[in-house]
Amino acid sequence: DGSGGCDGATMRSKPECDDPENAGLEIARNKLEAIKQKYDKEITYSDLWIFASYIAIEAMGGPYIPFKSGRSDEKEKKLCPMNGRLPSAEGDGGHIRQVFNRMGFNDQEIVALIGGGHVLGRCHKDRS
Repeated sequence: DGSGGCDGATMRSKPECDDPENAGLEIARNKLEAIKQKYDKEITYSDLWIFASYIAIEAMGGPYIPFKSGRSDEKEKKLCPMNGRLPSAEGDGGHIRQVFNRMGFNDQEIVALIGGGHVLGRCHKDRS
């Protein structure tokens, strides 16, 4: 349906920031806040989050990913998705496919996202 993702930076706003499946992301957002404040006029939250993810991938031995700016930050919070749109940790394969197929991901991409996310996130119980 075209919603979700980093464009808009809606993870800053309720209800998305309070979604239990986003638990722990405030730690990463808070680490980037000083950079955002320093370069507020030059970079959006959306672009900063994507740029930081590209740098993290490269720092872990992954490929260099060319960065293209231009993402916007949602000002009115009207595009903030409702809770329940992210895969629940208790969900089965059908649930996970339903969530990620809506965003256009196939099974291989879903495994890379979930597996990579949990490996890099270290599966902290207090986080999603």
